[in-house]
Amino acid sequence: MPDNHLYYGDNLDVLRRYIADESVDLVYLDPPFNSNATYNVLFAEHTGEKAASQIKAFEDTWTWDEEAARTYFETAQAGGEVANALKAFYTLLGESNMMAYLAMMAPRLVELRRVLKPTGSIYLHCDPTASHYLKLLMDAVFGPVLFLNEITWKRTHSHGNVARNFGAVCDTLLAYTRSSGYTWNQQYTQFPPDYIERTFKYRDPDGRRWQSVTLRNPGVRPNLHFPFTASNGLTYQPHPNGWGCDEVRLRKYDREGRLQFPAKPGGALRLKMYLDESPGIRLQNLWEDIPPIGSQAAERLGYPTQKPEALLD
Repeated sequence: MPDNHLYYGDNLDVLRRYIADESVDLVYLDPPFNSNATYNVLFAEHTGEKAASQIKAFEDTWTWDEEAARTYFETAQAGGEVANALKAFYTLLGESNMMAYLAMMAPRLVELRRVLKPTGSIYLHCDPTASHYLKLLMDAVFGPVLFLNEITWKRTHSHGNVARNFGAVCDTLLAYTRSSGYTWNQQYTQFPPDYIERTFKYRDPDGRRWQSVTLRNPGVRPNLHFPFTASNGLTYQPHPNGWGCDEVRLRKYDREGRLQFPAKPGGALRLKMYLDESPGIRLQNLWEDIPPIGSQAAERLGYPTQKPEALLD
């Protein structure tokens, strides 16, 4: 697939005609949610006509019709786990609007798996209307063992017009990988102020904050069981499990002033872990630090379900 290309059209057709096998690193898709909402059709063909698939997508109101039935039977006849899943859905849902939606999604997910590299991953953005069905469908396409996470994104602020239910302020992203050898770039979030005060409660004379961390090994390591004489002239004994690192590393910590010497004789030698060297908290599956696009935001285009660029980043 060439770089910096934008394809406009039915994504199933584009995938089948232009996108090669195992050529894509990352897929993010924000399909219609089957939410019974009607959006404006933003684009037209060169002739000025609206494509039927686009009109249905932007109306986001799926109905069981001849097209849905044809798509369902084509996928079901192909066999395999995806066909089995669709047949089970059909038994449960019948010729319903939700069945029409799932019949539309199934062949597209199959094509998206085809184009993903073995190192690739996919994030499907949805909401509770169909997320439970889509997860089962993705299990069938990618395999349950390649399910990575169900991510909850707080997409908006609290609603004041909630009456007899809980306010719906979150969307879901279903994350799957193409294989067990997927690429992973660890991300972090900042420590909350109260966590910093509670955890990094010590300061060096220059004001640098740190926390005290154990130097004991979590497991029994006889090769790391040795006395250590520090720069203060005192010799320290390890925990029965052994030190958490070898003597070379302990010497390096000592030279850098990173050892915390115990106040009492016989106390445990510990390590200073500095706040400014800590990347933060490993990203969890609850994302609440990405606000919605404000009414005056420069990136706002007016599309009713536009997602912020920060979410994609």
